[in-house]
Amino acid sequence: MSRRPLLALAFALGALGGCFLTPNPPPSFRYNCSADSDCRVLSCRGDLVLIPDAEAAGMVLAEDCDEVPEADKSKYYEARQACLDGLCEYPCELSTDVCPAEKGYNLCFNGTCATACGFDDERFPDPDATCSSPQRCVLYGDDIELALIEDLLGGSGSGSGSGFPGGGGGGSSSVEDLIGTGVCGIRCDAEDARACPPGQYCSGAMCLPDCAHDGATPCADTAECYAFGGFSTCIAKCDPLGENTCEKGEVCVKGLGLCLPTCLGEDLTTCRDGFTCNEDLAICVPEDLPTTDGVDTDVSDTEAPTSETETSG
Repeated sequence: MSRRPLLALAFALGALGGCFLTPNPPPSFRYNCSADSDCRVLSCRGDLVLIPDAEAAGMVLAEDCDEVPEADKSKYYEARQACLDGLCEYPCELSTDVCPAEKGYNLCFNGTCATACGFDDERFPDPDATCSSPQRCVLYGDDIELALIEDLLGGSGSGSGSGFPGGGGGGSSSVEDLIGTGVCGIRCDAEDARACPPGQYCSGAMCLPDCAHDGATPCADTAECYAFGGFSTCIAKCDPLGENTCEKGEVCVKGLGLCLPTCLGEDLTTCRDGFTCNEDLAICVPEDLPTTDGVDTDVSDTEAPTSETETSG
């Protein structure tokens, strides 16, 4: 498996799509806090509700706010803040799925859902001014190397082919268009910065996933560091014979005891080239994986099965 799909997932560069390139109305405001109880939940109706008030009202996390009836949207929330570095933030680890994109949080950066900065240089010539202190605008091309972004996009820095998927999706943008823009956050190598999320290490400005790296934060007790395709990441552990504890679209793999994307069912993922769907394991496995008639396929000594990041349907 190539590094590009994994890095793209880890850096959550759905943020580099058209949604991220839409200027976020400054300032990228964060509430000050001294405890989680000072922070808020974002209801499915779009309201910010203080956590103590939300708990008193019995509000619960929704799997999908779009599926909640309009009359019940005030009873559910889509995201919950935590007090981090004195600011109310939406925590994240790898994916932006937990980030409220409609509020401008389109990127998971160093453990928090982040907003863009540096787009409106006419009104805000100082990009740091659009971030809440102690955050600053971590700039592409300065703090974050453009070479990394190009690697995430398959090495295409030009406006041709499948290059930078910028505003409008026409393929006419390039990574150079990011220069002068950035993301509100705190460099992971800054003094007194929080440790990177589990399975990630500080590469300079930002945390990158590679749990086998000497400087990586250890995986949580509920996860295992698993290396594959020249890369490594924390994968949730599970009991194939017990209750299903895997996330939606995942299956507990026999012989591994790890949660991996399933290639069967309603929430299946499509296998990448060179992989095929093993119906016994319900995951994608290499096409050349040895099998024995009448014996379960053993994937314990192979690279972790992989799949495309796109879901079917």
